[in-house]
Amino acid sequence: MSDLYVPLPGAPALAPEPPPTYEHPNVTLLKDGYTAFAKGDMDLIRELLADDVVHRVPGRGPVCGEYRTPEEVLGFYVRLFELSGGTFHTEPYSIMANDEYGAALVQTRAERPSRILDGRAVDLFRFRDGKVTEIRTLAEDQYANDAFWT
Repeated sequence: MSDLYVPLPGAPALAPEPPPTYEHPNVTLLKDGYTAFAKGDMDLIRELLADDVVHRVPGRGPVCGEYRTPEEVLGFYVRLFELSGGTFHTEPYSIMANDEYGAALVQTRAERPSRILDGRAVDLFRFRDGKVTEIRTLAEDQYANDAFWT
């Protein structure tokens, strides 16, 4: 709306324009990553990862540990799909980020014979030069998470 607009007497007032929306580039990066993950697009995920990326998964289950290269991180993701018979998926319901850090609140779901994983987690991120350098996945119920993958 122009600052010069002056309504005539009796004319309806113009509705205020909504403020412009702005999404931090790292929020967009994370959204693109989760979309690629849902589609199984490992090539796009690879483009988002720094060469020195590390993904830390705490716990005592067979998928827990540190994955220290893009290839190891992608291998970890493939393993989640394989162990769950292709049923593993994670859906973010809130994503926030700034220049250096990001966080995604996610709902995860997977199935294995006589087991179901349905829980929340937080994925924490660090960025450098438009790439993900660090990921930490923190399950809401680590014991249930470990038991599911064991």
